[in-house]
Amino acid sequence: MTRVLAVAVCLASVGPRNVLAQCPDGSPPPCRSAVRPPPPPTSVAVLYFDNASHDSNDVFLADGLTEAVIAQLGQVERLSVMSRSAVRRFRSGGIPEPSAIARTLNVAYLVTGSVQRSGHRLRVSIDLARAKTGVRMWGDQFIQSDESLFVLQDDIARRVAEGVAGRLLASERRSVTATRVTRNPEAYEHFLRGNYYLAQRTSTGMVRATTEYRRATALDSAFVSALARVGLAYALRLQYSWDSAGAPAADSLLTQGLIAADQALKRDSLNSDAWLARGYLLQFKNPRTWDGVVAAFQRAVLLDSTNAEAWQQLGDAGTMMADESTAVIGIRRAMAIDPARPVTLRRYSRLVLSPESGRLLDSAIAVDPGFLLTYYSRGLTRFDAGDTTGARIDLESVKCTACPADMRPRFVGLRAAALQWTGDTNEARLEAERVLSWLRPIGSLSTGAAIPLAWYFDAVDDTNRVLDLLERIEPRGVDLWQNLINDPFKTVANNPRFQRVLNDARPPWAPPEVAVLDLPIPPETRSRLVGQFAGPVGLRRVIARGDSLFLEIENQQAGRLLLSGRR
Repeated sequence: MTRVLAVAVCLASVGPRNVLAQCPDGSPPPCRSAVRPPPPPTSVAVLYFDNASHDSNDVFLADGLTEAVIAQLGQVERLSVMSRSAVRRFRSGGIPEPSAIARTLNVAYLVTGSVQRSGHRLRVSIDLARAKTGVRMWGDQFIQSDESLFVLQDDIARRVAEGVAGRLLASERRSVTATRVTRNPEAYEHFLRGNYYLAQRTSTGMVRATTEYRRATALDSAFVSALARVGLAYALRLQYSWDSAGAPAADSLLTQGLIAADQALKRDSLNSDAWLARGYLLQFKNPRTWDGVVAAFQRAVLLDSTNAEAWQQLGDAGTMMADESTAVIGIRRAMAIDPARPVTLRRYSRLVLSPESGRLLDSAIAVDPGFLLTYYSRGLTRFDAGDTTGARIDLESVKCTACPADMRPRFVGLRAAALQWTGDTNEARLEAERVLSWLRPIGSLSTGAAIPLAWYFDAVDDTNRVLDLLERIEPRGVDLWQNLINDPFKTVANNPRFQRVLNDARPPWAPPEVAVLDLPIPPETRSRLVGQFAGPVGLRRVIARGDSLFLEIENQQAGRLLLSGRR
């Protein structure tokens, strides 16, 4: 054994304390009865408009118009505009009184509305009210043909901005005007439909989104944003690791996605979404090296610094490639842009310690009760905190009974593993057998489908099934490697078959394999490392107790430091 090379922290990734955490209702801390500052006088939340059309399928139009108005208002610097994520919880039935919304969002004004299509005419009714009292400030109806959606968006956004901030400067009037991404109104309608389906983050939604974006590009070949989102939809279908018999081969999705992203960049190299899609897709084109991934995401955020999705993916890439600084910067920026975005709240919860992680997961569920992965994460967090009852309630939500068939293996596999860990062994076994029956006729498996079931079989000491699942995973690269090193498989860790899979997945830039040594730390090493340090994830302090070292982050103990060395 080579002598000590470094000191390693043997615990999960840790992050800043008291940064960007939220209370269970989605509001920033302090929680409960603490007095909050009054809302900024020009703060506004645009609630999702109701679909008043006879055709329920026109909900995409109401949603798309709402999100466009939110985005345009956000360009006026004098306004403080709630993100679409923050208002999403109020998009359907059971909307509370304005005063309750005002307390949750801490805004001065609320905008509500409805959209009705009759033939080729659109009638949009808008009301602006004081959030605290619900008193209506003004209301108006906007009537345009459905070929004039951009004009409609501009009129609504300008009137709302004037109602909140008063007379607009010339520069503000220009800022609040929508960018004309296409001159074809029918193509724009298909684009809005695509956005509606993309936001569902389901396998069927992604397929429908792809179809709508392709229809948009067929009507307007210069519609680069739609073409970029074709690539993004294919990338997300790969990213979410959905597997079922008869699903399109991963290489087919990758090829089609890269063609769309590259075509978009060829037509407009300054399109942020096209670089975002390319970054996603390069993870699958170069699974072992991730060559070009970070550079593509960096290009995406450089071109559009308000692209929360791109910032988050940059942060995720930093996490996967062990670049802590990039990871924290990316996730923090995503949170700053859209602090109520559920997927970012869940990601950030993995970078902080309890109780922040639990509050972040509470907020994610409050914003989007349909985000199943958050229930899984919160269930494990509750179990770790000793709340077995709360954990099982959350795991009940991960049954995925209404999910499309190709989404079930991942979610039910996660549930089987978590049930086994929390002691519900009988139901865990039944769930695992269900997933195994679904995956049996499929050849290669994605990491997302195979790993959760492998966790279950590892927990019940079924070595052969663990190895069989791991050996079926394709591609082998960064994603698989991270799962294998961060969630050790106790039953197979020293098995040659496991080591072959691990070596096949290990990226060339990975640090050498090390052994963690639970030994006394020499006095000279202790004296050299004790102290206080400012790092990218907050203030760190290393303290000595006897012959051991302990790490504190923002005054909270994170864990004991152990020696690491190379065999």
